[in-house]
Amino acid sequence: MKLGMFMMPLHPPERDRTDCFEEDLDLVVRCDRLGYEEAWIGQHHTLDWEPIPSNDVFIANALPRTTTIKLGTGVSIMPLHHPANVATRLAYLDHLARGRFLVGFGQGGVPCDYELFDLDPAKVGLMTARGMDMVLRLWESTAPFDIEDEFWRVKVQNPRPDLSMGDILKPYQKPHPPIAMSIIKAESRGALTAGERGYIPISANLVTPAVLKRQWEVYCEGAAGTGRPEPDRGEWRVCRSVMVADTDADAWEFARGVYSRSYEYMIKILKAGMVQEAMKLDPRMTDDDIDVEYVLNNLCIVGSVDTVVHRLRDVIDVTGGFGQLLMIAQDSDNDERWWRCVELLATEVVPALSAG
Repeated sequence: MKLGMFMMPLHPPERDRTDCFEEDLDLVVRCDRLGYEEAWIGQHHTLDWEPIPSNDVFIANALPRTTTIKLGTGVSIMPLHHPANVATRLAYLDHLARGRFLVGFGQGGVPCDYELFDLDPAKVGLMTARGMDMVLRLWESTAPFDIEDEFWRVKVQNPRPDLSMGDILKPYQKPHPPIAMSIIKAESRGALTAGERGYIPISANLVTPAVLKRQWEVYCEGAAGTGRPEPDRGEWRVCRSVMVADTDADAWEFARGVYSRSYEYMIKILKAGMVQEAMKLDPRMTDDDIDVEYVLNNLCIVGSVDTVVHRLRDVIDVTGGFGQLLMIAQDSDNDERWWRCVELLATEVVPALSAG
């Protein structure tokens, strides 16, 4: 079992933004020193709780502060960007990282983000698929080229070889950085596509173990459908919201603060996105049954080291196992117990899981 981190991030709207960004960078640095394998950084434009609008800029800032941790876009929201800009910026980051870089692609899901960029929500799924394909084609193309789909056209038809003019920057890693896709629903098109293409699957945090199990099955179906070999579970990243402390009481006391408020927010966001079915342990549950107490007790993992290890082993048993646990980054709430949680996950929880 490996350990990584997924940073949306989650900060209360009233907190100073500059302080939030410094804390986020500090968290990545601490994770690097503790041996975390990866940190995936989110991106949104109109969410006060998740205030990083440019994850590539964040990664560029974090790279010189760290030494071994790999940094990934979690995700690059394709409909919000021109593919040529995405291709060149990500390739540049890959060089700055000397390969310590991962790429996540996705479509987002925030209505106000779509409105900000004047996007039709009904088209963003197709835009994402087309944008991903265009980025990949740009990374393998040399001028002259002319690539067009329903949404974009990129072309360089008059290169100047005498001036070394016409080709875009290609990634440091060949043929490109490892690519991931995020997955929320049980019958996820994203899981199928990731399996078809051999991309890294990243499963969301607030879904049930049974949904996780089905996501892996869909991923494997995608791989089989395109003749790929049976996928390696070691490549599967599973996000979980974990708060571990020295005692159950300490963990729960922390969880009753800003941590709890962040999940009140997440419940509203996921219901607005119509993905609440993935949160239900019992399909007979009503949407109103999904409240913060339900989420904290059933979908988050809160407690001492022994409690958390036991709960995570239950997830492993139901899913059949996965390669990397991605801890969800939380606001510290000006409480040292958060930083203790980050440490305990690396020094006690994951070693216990790895030991079987």
